[in-house]
Amino acid sequence: MSLTADLHSPSVRRKGSPSTEGNGSANGQSRLRDKLCLLIRKYELDPSLVKRYAADFCGTETLRDAGRDLVEAFVLTVAVEAAKDRAALICKLNSYYQPEEVRS
Repeated sequence: MSLTADLHSPSVRRKGSPSTEGNGSANGQSRLRDKLCLLIRKYELDPSLVKRYAADFCGTETLRDAGRDLVEAFVLTVAVEAAKDRAALICKLNSYYQPEEVRS
């Protein structure tokens, strides 16, 4: 396991690592973000596509604008979809791909 993954493990966070103490985040918000980051790494998902899927799932322009309950539901949904059928989740995420405009 990498050092980065160790820093985000629940046991390290509960012990009060300096990276999570006093960061000013809302109660539990950083834990949801950490869970989502772990899912992205574990299932090798494209973070930008996950962000677009999250915004669509939550009905907001950005994930930051979504309420905690919606974000929590999204994280749970991604976890279930990834565990059940990663290939189908990848296909769904690919539908959010937006190619960059080519400048002439």
